[in-house]
Amino acid sequence: MRIAIIDLGTNSVRFDVHQLGPGRLVRTLHRDKIMVRLGQGVFTHGQLDPDAIERTVHAFHSFKKIAEELRVNRILALATSALREAGDSAKLVAKVRASTKIDVRVITGPEEANLIALGILSNEKIPKGKTALIDIGGGSTEITITQDKKVLHSESFPLGTARLQQVFLKKSPPSHDSIDQLRAYIRKFIVVKMYEEKWPRVAGAIGSSGTIRALTKIVRKNSGKKVLKLKDLSLLVKRMKRMNTTQLLGIQGMESKRVDMILAGAVLLEECMLALRIEQVAETEFSLRDGILEEQIELAKKHLTSRIGLHLDDLIAKAETFGGNRKHLFAVVSMTEALFRSLGKLHKLDRDWRLYLDAAAILRNVGEAVSTIGNQQHSYYIVKNAKFPFIEDWESEFVASLCLHHERHKINLDDVPFENMKSRRQAFLKCLAMLWVIDALDADPKSPTIIKRASVSKSMVHIAFSGGTSTDLEVFRVEQRKAFFKSVFKRSLEVVRV
Repeated sequence: MRIAIIDLGTNSVRFDVHQLGPGRLVRTLHRDKIMVRLGQGVFTHGQLDPDAIERTVHAFHSFKKIAEELRVNRILALATSALREAGDSAKLVAKVRASTKIDVRVITGPEEANLIALGILSNEKIPKGKTALIDIGGGSTEITITQDKKVLHSESFPLGTARLQQVFLKKSPPSHDSIDQLRAYIRKFIVVKMYEEKWPRVAGAIGSSGTIRALTKIVRKNSGKKVLKLKDLSLLVKRMKRMNTTQLLGIQGMESKRVDMILAGAVLLEECMLALRIEQVAETEFSLRDGILEEQIELAKKHLTSRIGLHLDDLIAKAETFGGNRKHLFAVVSMTEALFRSLGKLHKLDRDWRLYLDAAAILRNVGEAVSTIGNQQHSYYIVKNAKFPFIEDWESEFVASLCLHHERHKINLDDVPFENMKSRRQAFLKCLAMLWVIDALDADPKSPTIIKRASVSKSMVHIAFSGGTSTDLEVFRVEQRKAFFKSVFKRSLEVVRV
């Protein structure tokens, strides 16, 4: 299988093509990077620059052509801070889609931090003890605290080289006051977060992203040291803050494409190191796109082809177009995840199956936009033919079939899909039994239900809930459907309001 990964950042867009082989065998066929400066003006004006949009679309055209020449099976395009912040980001996403048929997914800050950590932890040798992972981008900075490859704390901060340069360092050289304001602004986010959540002391740090590699290169060229030490970085900041652009370009090892943002990046990294109380940062070449690749390797090993969990916002947006209420839909997802987690020892399903249950809970009523009569059939048709870019055909069938049967009080086993695939068929029946409970408890969209706790005994599943209607309609609806639950899980079902 060949996949292409596009990482659309604030400053640059990266494009990789990989051949996935058996096990963890990966061969990189192509790697490219284009500085499109998509974040140009975004952090001061809140809108994308028209020239930056054109540069980005042109880059995507180039990537599409290469992907076709290399016979790529799947293109994954993720965008980060600049499109999270821009008020007109949908315009760029639509333009890329219309001209290249590539769907760009705008990920959240926490998703970005998790993927960066995954990319580094899966590929780097991590020292024993607690280690900080620092990634400085154009619009945001992600810091993760790990211990023996386990994530303890992870945060995405609205701090990046392009953002800070646009807001604070508008002149070259900058004024003394602007540097002080920049430092205070950075500390307001990082130090406060670390103090509130009591982040532990770390022994060292690993730094990803072009900014950290560029700073390490400058220090190496000028001092010969291979590792970026805080004292050397502080000396470099003192030197650079007195220079104009021409003088900065004269520094040995300086990259011309980063010269306008290098001081903002250096001050930001210095403040991160001071907050973490570390003396040096070791650079790494691994980051976000390596985390995306790692996910795809795991999915290929499991013979799955998508990660719906990364795209719940897209599913909710789709449900909204058919009349769904965003707040209500998120409440339903919370209820679904609480039930799936609480009954884990009973259903014994891998956590990936929860994502399909989430999707069905979100989309189960989209058919009502067509007609309340036969809405289940309409829901099935809509989900089956929606052509979500991140869902394969069998996954569409799985979710659509859950929507088709979600309101029934009984089901003929002849109607259950995946007759020749035992594992999927069993997972479907278990997900459907839980979806019937969710649908019964979700009696009124205006009055969200909250699952407070669920317990499992040898003969009984007991669910306590709060919220919902004031008439115990939820209990009555569950009573109508609990026979199917018992046939699947061999347990009686009892729900009570608390």
